[in-house]
Amino acid sequence: MEGIKVLLVDDEEDFRKTLANRLRKRFFEVAEAESGTEALEMMGRQACDVVVLDVRMPGMDGIEVLKRIKESHSQAEVIHGRNKGSFGRR
Repeated sequence: MEGIKVLLVDDEEDFRKTLANRLRKRFFEVAEAESGTEALEMMGRQACDVVVLDVRMPGMDGIEVLKRIKESHSQAEVIHGRNKGSFGRR
């Protein structure tokens, strides 16, 4: 799995850090953002292959972030979750 760049976007730091650590152990390149705005700024600097996106966040919600990612980075796979046990793919 080396070389696959994953961006984790979640306002819950414990969840984000735990998932990041698990992915790094499996040799993914992982970046973290605590908000949708931060995620979009990061993607503007460096594209990623996969985005794991929380839908419910303060400020810009995950649905708006998903729309903007698909507008500017259509090749990125986005996995979105409404709560910590429910995920979908776009």
